[in-house]
Amino acid sequence: MFNQLKGGKIVYTGATIGMLTLLAGCGGSTEDADGSGNGDAVELSFWASANPDRDDFKLTMDRVEQFNEEHDDIQLKIETTPHADYRTRLNTQAAGGQLPDIFQVWPGAELQPLVDGNAVGSLNAIVDNWTDNGLLNEDALADFTFDGEVYAIPSVQNPTSFVFYNVDMLEELGYDEFPQTYDAFKELITDLRGDDTTPIALGNSASWVLQSVYISTIADRFTGNDFIPQVLEGERSFTDSDFVDALGVIEELVEMEAFNEDLNTIDDNQMIEYFLQERSAMVIDGNWGAISILTNKPDDMNVGIAPFPLGDSGTISTVYGNSWSLNADLSDEKREAAETFLKWMFHEEFYQELIGVGRVVAAEVDMPEDADLDPLFLDMLALSQDAPPAPVYDAVLPQAINNVLQNELQAITIGRSTPEEAAQNIQNTVNAQ
Repeated sequence: MFNQLKGGKIVYTGATIGMLTLLAGCGGSTEDADGSGNGDAVELSFWASANPDRDDFKLTMDRVEQFNEEHDDIQLKIETTPHADYRTRLNTQAAGGQLPDIFQVWPGAELQPLVDGNAVGSLNAIVDNWTDNGLLNEDALADFTFDGEVYAIPSVQNPTSFVFYNVDMLEELGYDEFPQTYDAFKELITDLRGDDTTPIALGNSASWVLQSVYISTIADRFTGNDFIPQVLEGERSFTDSDFVDALGVIEELVEMEAFNEDLNTIDDNQMIEYFLQERSAMVIDGNWGAISILTNKPDDMNVGIAPFPLGDSGTISTVYGNSWSLNADLSDEKREAAETFLKWMFHEEFYQELIGVGRVVAAEVDMPEDADLDPLFLDMLALSQDAPPAPVYDAVLPQAINNVLQNELQAITIGRSTPEEAAQNIQNTVNAQ
């Protein structure tokens, strides 16, 4: 099933990932949701960000379908949008006051404008459904809480930065364990380039990958957890040398030709494919990447996982996500129906099923007894539990600042900005707020 490299690292060796049986859904429920079935049902529009190749997305959609089957009096009309386009659509519809009844949201700084604009409704009336039994704790709800009001229920905990690597490719170069220091990591990159191998697959066409997966962890190793709040309070600056040094890591990796040349024209799904096709030795991604890897990898491909080797803190950027909010303007009848759905959806059973398909969940639940969990997932879970969390930048930065950060990271990769220039441009946006 698996082997063990020196240093105790467990790596995946081709066993098929075990997963719980997905809940079955049928097409008749969407007919009801359109009003052509049970005319007495309360209809709720439901939006989700689509990742159709991922088992956790399939599980979530199957569970929504199951709700429709079991509730003749409530029907959800499901509408999905590709992941890369969902945020834009959500923000555009929010600006026009045309949000659906139930919709997927992101935490912190991305949710706050919806709260400030009175677009999302408070869930305080039902939050004890999760807090009284200890299913969700204060940390899980913190980034969805404003002025004491909870506005979304999360399903997963997202560590956003792991190095997935091809064990056999590294062993062929003499590496029997993954590098433990940044200098050793750079030596590995040099050795891979010398072997005419792309070291790291990167797909940053949507520009969030370098922010969420890379710099959120890399910068924290230089600046510490309190950096962003201190910047926003005017106590520190993006032009401080430690943050500039963090941007310098991105520049250095580009200059070392660590990435594929088309890094800004392929997306995060394509970078996983690049890695699985053995066109690169590594890919850096969040815990969702493990699902894609385990679902699509060749049976004989041996994949290991490690934290980014830099600094002493060992932090990994982490955020709670795959969360759902309710429209603030629901009628009493629709609100009652939507609350019924949330309480049914975010049940202990659902969280355990998410573990079964390889997600780190937001809830405090036992490991499912009948889940044949893959060693790669178990290793990722262990890394997640051992590493101190770091903030994910797009969850804590105002959107305007985050947009400039993402643009500047992309500019560094094509030589249009130096770390110093990028830092100044980001800080200029802070100063203009």
